[in-house]
Amino acid sequence: MIRDDLTPDERALPVRHYIDPGFVNHRLVETVVGDIGVAEINRLIRLLPKLPEWQHTTQVAHIYTRVALGFCEALKVPSLGEVLARGGGPIFCSTEKLAPDESVYTAKRMNVQVLVSGELDHEVRLQFGTEHIISDTLKMQISQGADLSLIAAMPQINGRVFTFRPLVIGSPWLEVDDPAWSDKIVWWGHEYYEQFMEDFDEFARSSDRPTPTLEETQAMRDISEKAFKTCLAEILGDAAGKDWGGEASDHFSAHMHLRGRPVSAAFLLKGPAHFAPMSLNHLGKNNDQIYRLASEPADVLFVQHCHEITPPVRATLRAFAVQPSRPRRYCLIDGRDSLRLLRAYDKVDRALELSRDAA
Repeated sequence: MIRDDLTPDERALPVRHYIDPGFVNHRLVETVVGDIGVAEINRLIRLLPKLPEWQHTTQVAHIYTRVALGFCEALKVPSLGEVLARGGGPIFCSTEKLAPDESVYTAKRMNVQVLVSGELDHEVRLQFGTEHIISDTLKMQISQGADLSLIAAMPQINGRVFTFRPLVIGSPWLEVDDPAWSDKIVWWGHEYYEQFMEDFDEFARSSDRPTPTLEETQAMRDISEKAFKTCLAEILGDAAGKDWGGEASDHFSAHMHLRGRPVSAAFLLKGPAHFAPMSLNHLGKNNDQIYRLASEPADVLFVQHCHEITPPVRATLRAFAVQPSRPRRYCLIDGRDSLRLLRAYDKVDRALELSRDAA
């Protein structure tokens, strides 16, 4: 939908990721952010004008949320996916899907499951008191199950169950300086950060090429991962480094441009060793290949595959990339787009020749 409804310039618009708070545990926020954070919270509260009680409560919730997000940004707090890939951690900040739980309307204490993707050794739950919920909308979202942004900390581990205590829970929210977009951008949520191949200046020629048919993409079966990497590096004007077992990404470029704005990019490349739709099974145990990709200091995370890319892979990449305290752009290049890119830059024969020479 974003690819059809927004132009490349609109998709590249600089935005800030925020959490619209529907739940705030004030005491826990203060515990986590420490004396400096509490001092900033108190300073901002003192600046509030005299307001009706309901409005004052809302403004205070936003203050706590912004300070908590600032804390996460300063300390580079990881996403839940990163915490799980590491085997644990004291705090996470990310956007996750919560399982539906209708008891939110009656219970005083909740124990809600987080629906993490992939085959994991652990189950993740959120435990909290409903007295901290300040929004009827959030109650509805929890009752039905929804993608929500959250900061949660202090896990208790009981066997294979990780139980976190949330500081803040709310809808993913976008903020933008351009007044023409201020009333529109909020509705795109965290999906806004997806980019497409043609959005990048170095791949711009591909926008004039038709998308290959599924039958045509059979040609990608004969193009090795190494050959595609070499051609990609040539298109970008980079040198293709040698592969080694400890690499976080298959290629890193520090000189790409997103609609004229310089960005760095990390690529995860998958060739035809498994010429089938990419599933999470292609990405290692606990999705560790996406975890390693996300550990790169890149502005954009790319996943490329010679065949189709399934929705769970897309959702997992988005969860690692679009973190409220550190949102990054992400882009998926499937087999059709891979072939379209090679055609646009006259690299198909080159890729086939490289693949034959290496066979």
